[in-house]
Amino acid sequence: MAIASPGTTRPGNGFNVQKDPNYRVIASPVVSDGVVYTPTRVRPLQAFRAGGHGDITRTHLLWAFQNGPDVPTPVTDGTYFYTVNDRGVAWCLDAKTGKEIWGPQRIHKATYSASPVLADGKIYITDEDGVTSVFKAGPKFELIAENNLDDYTLSSIAISGGQLFLRTAQHLYCIGKRPAR
Repeated sequence: MAIASPGTTRPGNGFNVQKDPNYRVIASPVVSDGVVYTPTRVRPLQAFRAGGHGDITRTHLLWAFQNGPDVPTPVTDGTYFYTVNDRGVAWCLDAKTGKEIWGPQRIHKATYSASPVLADGKIYITDEDGVTSVFKAGPKFELIAENNLDDYTLSSIAISGGQLFLRTAQHLYCIGKRPAR
């Protein structure tokens, strides 16, 4: 993770303690209830107490998890923290302690670049082949559905007005009831 100095394109501070030129972070940090969750390609996924300045690696670290994702950004409801890796293996952790609630749990076997989204008590995630897996949020894994759009996608699902929007290589789908006018 690199932070550009204001008004320039020169790199400023960053999160690459080994100064590896091939290091990159794709999955975005997640912030909830004063906790910053930082997934990286180079394990582990870490949770830090927000605040402080300078190197807070030791002083603010709450927990670490060795099976974080490279590309999909995790999601949390503040109680549970859900992560799906690039191969379609999901975990549910306690958001405050990092304790594993369930997982590893295989969802559709494929490559995942999209991030999971949480809505209406469900986690939605689409793989690169266009298969969306829906599983129940909470302390027990339950796969609710798998739906195949039969098209390539890297996009995460967007949700608005009770509708799901999914973009594939060829189409934009809207799934849900049309809002009342």
